[in-house]
Amino acid sequence: MGFGGKFLSMLFRGQEDDLLDLELDEEKEEEFEWDWDHIVEERHLFKMSDDLQREKYIRSLVEQIHDASGELDKLSYEYNLVTATLKDMDEIEALPVSEKAQLENAASKVLMYEGQIRDYSVKSSGMTEEQFRAMERFEDIMPGAYEDLKAAEDYKALVKEDLQKLDGEKHAFLYRQSELRGDIRNSKGMVVICVFAAVLCVIMLLVMQYGFEMETGIGYIVVALAAAVSITVIYVRFLDATKELAKTHNSINRLILLQNTVKIRYVNNANLLDYLYTKYKVDSSKELKKLWDEYKIEAEARDKNEYNAKELSFYQNDLLKRLRKYQLNDVYAWLHNPLAILEHNEMVELRHAHILQRQKLRARMDYNKRLAKDGETELKEFISQYPQYAKEAMDMVEKYS
Repeated sequence: MGFGGKFLSMLFRGQEDDLLDLELDEEKEEEFEWDWDHIVEERHLFKMSDDLQREKYIRSLVEQIHDASGELDKLSYEYNLVTATLKDMDEIEALPVSEKAQLENAASKVLMYEGQIRDYSVKSSGMTEEQFRAMERFEDIMPGAYEDLKAAEDYKALVKEDLQKLDGEKHAFLYRQSELRGDIRNSKGMVVICVFAAVLCVIMLLVMQYGFEMETGIGYIVVALAAAVSITVIYVRFLDATKELAKTHNSINRLILLQNTVKIRYVNNANLLDYLYTKYKVDSSKELKKLWDEYKIEAEARDKNEYNAKELSFYQNDLLKRLRKYQLNDVYAWLHNPLAILEHNEMVELRHAHILQRQKLRARMDYNKRLAKDGETELKEFISQYPQYAKEAMDMVEKYS
């Protein structure tokens, strides 16, 4: 029956309390005081002969009754739910000890696995989801992939060290080459100096022999011997320097070729490392090792969490199956309150909270019931005082039904 039908029935049969038909157990509840607000319009404030004022007056009464009735329907539904939950509490508390123990065991399992799942959800993982998925893709090739990357990095460091050594040797040979070329140039200069000195000595001996008629035979021998020894020593040094210069040049060429070979290996290794870093989305083998270690911990935690979720589902179903054996109104509500099944103090607090909810709901219901009753009374009196407008009032009631 709609709002209009209910109202007409109350209007013409005089049943003022038919908006709500509930049995309330108020013996366990405290008295709840409410400061009622009087909001029914006063008829003397309106000029009923004026169509607009009369229409507004009737509409305000009908809307008041309609809104209060609608609110009562919603509050009644909520009130019944709370009352049903309180009855469920009584039913559970009254269970035999053996059955209550089985129910508590199932509830304890639900609580345990809920706690483990909650602990996992609040645990701070060092991995992003992208990193986890990447490591998951490479799970089959780990830790071999890390070892290959580490070997490539070690080889790069070794090749770089070899290049530095080769470069050092090359610079040493280049420096020696420069010294040898200086020695060769110096040898040539010393030969010129020796020849010039020998010629100068011969000229002096000639002057002494013919100008001063001196005996200079021994002088010629000494000059010749000195020039021969000097030039011989210089020539030997020149030959040694020339031979060493050739060897140095060959060594430099060998080092350059070896350096080029090592550079090619270094570039290939660097390209390999760059590819592996891109592939594994890391900057070093150390970072890859860290991610792999974190992945193993995270994968194990996720596997455990998945197991916990399955176990939680199993024990939730087990708890529901046991709860369905009893005359409960809402077995699913206890999936969210397993602690109340397990601990008496929690059940007491839950009961107190629901009693308080029911008191507040009852107060709101009484308020809306009062609004509806006042509106109905006022509308009846209006129709009694102004019967010529009764049809207009009924039409307005039907419009809101």
